[in-house]
Order: sequence, then structure tokens, then C-alpha cells
Amino acid sequence: MKLYRKTIAAALCAGGLGLAMGAYAQPAPDGTHGPQHAAMHGGGHHGGGADGEMRRGLRALNLTEAQRDQIFKIHHDQAPAFRDQMKKVRTSREELDKLARADKLDQAAVRRAADSQAKAVSDLAVLRAQTANQVRQVLTPEQRTKLDQMRDQRREGHRPSRGQAPA
Repeated sequence: MKLYRKTIAAALCAGGLGLAMGAYAQPAPDGTHGPQHAAMHGGGHHGGGADGEMRRGLRALNLTEAQRDQIFKIHHDQAPAFRDQMKKVRTSREELDKLARADKLDQAAVRRAADSQAKAVSDLAVLRAQTANQVRQVLTPEQRTKLDQMRDQRREGHRPSRGQAPA
């Protein structure tokens, strides 16, 4: 269940900073998760860790106070939708786990539960992309370019060198 939460948290985290923070949007190869996890699970702006990475990313963009306020409002307004969708994802995962532990496997029920989970995760990805796009619209063209460059650098850091197998 812990790995599942990390996976979903990783899927959510990109909504915290926008599309350029998309490196956090998928589970990292090492199984870690991003800043949205802290925001969704009570971490908020209270400490370092992954949330600190998001703040450093925002600082690197030199946002104005007005931009910070707009981004905060976007996240604040979207929080209930993220929570509701996370409940759907969690419920669908629990149902799938329950079916997998049954004495006799009901493949049709497993298929329905898997489809339900896929839909819930898909809806979550759409919500994340909508939020990320709203945040991106707050940024200047220069900030977007810088954010894209930071994303590309972060992604390059997660790729194995040519000729080397992934760790």
C-alpha cells in the first residue's frame, strides 16, 4: 500500500508547479515521490524534502507576489477535487486488492475493478494536467522557458548514460 501511495502521489505532484515539473508527475525510477505528496498528505509548506524542492523550483523562477498568490489560489481551489479523485483511486485500488486476495479469482470482477482503477487514475491525470496548465498560464514566457529547461535537466538526470543499463 505504501508503494501505491507513492505512485499516486508522484502522479499528483506535477499539479503543484505546472507542466514543467512534469518529472515529478510520474513515479521516479527509484520509487520516490514528489512535492504534491507532501501537500496532499499534510506536509504542506512546513518542511524540506520534496516540498522544499518545489519551493526551490519556484524561487528559481523569481515569481512576483501576485504570481505566488495566483498559484496558491489555483492549488487551493483544486485541492478538494484532488482529494475526491484520490479517494476514488484509493477505493478502486482497495477493491482490486480485495479481489486478488479472494480464494477464487473472479476474472470478470477483477477486469471491472482494474478498469475502474484505470479510469480513476486517468481522471486524476487529467485533473493534474488542467491544474498544471492553469499554473503555467500565470508564468511569463521567460519563466515558462526556464521551467521547461529545469524539467529537461531533471529528466536528463534520471536517464542512464548511453551504453549503461538502468540502475
